[in-house]
Amino acid sequence: MVPPASQALAQPAPLAVLAHRYGADAPAVVELIRRTGGCTSPIRLEGESVALSARSGAVLARRSTRWQAPGFVLVACGNRRESRCPPCSERYRRDAYFLVAAGLAGNEARGVSTDVAAHPLVFATFTAPSFGAVHRRVVDADGARRCRVSGQAQECEHGIPMRCPERHAQDDPRIGQALCSACYDYEAAALWNANLGALWRRTITYLPRELAALGGASVAALRTQVRVAYAKVAEFQARGSVHVHAVIRLDGPDGPDTAPAGGATAQRLAEAVARTAARVAVTVEGPGGRELMIRWGSQIDTRPITADRDAGDGHGAGVAGYLAKYATKDAQKGGGLDRRIRVKGVIERAEISEHARALMRSAWTLSPRWAHNLGFRGHFLTKARRYSVTFAALRGVRAEYRAQADPWLAQVRATAIGDQVVIRRSFHYAGSGLSPAERAVAASIRASEVVTSNGREKAPWRPSPSP
Repeated sequence: MVPPASQALAQPAPLAVLAHRYGADAPAVVELIRRTGGCTSPIRLEGESVALSARSGAVLARRSTRWQAPGFVLVACGNRRESRCPPCSERYRRDAYFLVAAGLAGNEARGVSTDVAAHPLVFATFTAPSFGAVHRRVVDADGARRCRVSGQAQECEHGIPMRCPERHAQDDPRIGQALCSACYDYEAAALWNANLGALWRRTITYLPRELAALGGASVAALRTQVRVAYAKVAEFQARGSVHVHAVIRLDGPDGPDTAPAGGATAQRLAEAVARTAARVAVTVEGPGGRELMIRWGSQIDTRPITADRDAGDGHGAGVAGYLAKYATKDAQKGGGLDRRIRVKGVIERAEISEHARALMRSAWTLSPRWAHNLGFRGHFLTKARRYSVTFAALRGVRAEYRAQADPWLAQVRATAIGDQVVIRRSFHYAGSGLSPAERAVAASIRASEVVTSNGREKAPWRPSPSP
């Protein structure tokens, strides 16, 4: 069935409103919205592009928004968050996929050797420690298990039962909520989120030491044999704490183009990662002078990426897709908000669970800037410098593709025979967002991306060979 939003453009009302506002320029507005992919909050710019001769500096041509309908251009907002802008988030997710996949299988076109596919690779998951008992949903071969039925006291010191015999459904709102909010250490949970970046840096710093110990070599000798590269994403758990999924790779001493020496294997790397995660810690000071040791939880999963890891896919496309999926999420999965909080009163008025509200209050005392993110202040996707391509490189490829398809620029280059053309752009901000009629058009464009001409939904998205 076609989603209702897909019918918006077919209805005359939105187009009639655009025609009344823009007159004959209404089709140009629709085309600008289409070029942004139906972005929910595009940025409106006004200005000009000037084509210059690289040899003499002479002006070859000008193109100004004042001379072209509708008098402005629209640029997609580029927001990573799926909750804020689905089309821009999807573009970011695809870029994240290619970034991670290039580090798993290589990409000669993007400057990453395909030899990295033979390097030791590990997929690791690092979890947060416990800050108190919460409702949970654990599924095994027999289905969903009971939440909490054994191994714990009947009641806590506040008289709250510490048992829950229910088998929670997947969409049960109690999942991740504290059994006793008075027992749950919200301050420690907020400190954990805020210092996750420091703990990860400590982990990557100490990983070579464990590798050296397993290989019977010194750290100095190890650095002449291998280098560690990684790509990681942060994901919020239902309880509001962040955990990390990471691809960790061993390269030679000169980076991805060289193979690691010293008998490095994926199994040894997996063991070193597990040992490092169990030992590293960061000591921080919280509000009121409280000292807390930040360390990983006990549930650490390290798996070598092998040829049968993804049902016959030796390049780990499933791992890349898994990491890319979480790169577009935000704190809402853990009960947070997708917008920065400017006033503390917003925390009390927000439609969130009491568990998330308590965690957000603690995060506010640490840093109001990151209270909406439950204290977490890092990037959701980060990588080592030499792991693979960069987002900037992928955006550059896309910009070059658009430039090649620009008829004005093609005409200028055709006339500048034997000379290179330099484009100087001068634009200024003229607003953002869309009117109700423009939002209806954007919604129609977004819906058309997931619906075929016969009204059936398209197959799920799969990565294409190039961005």
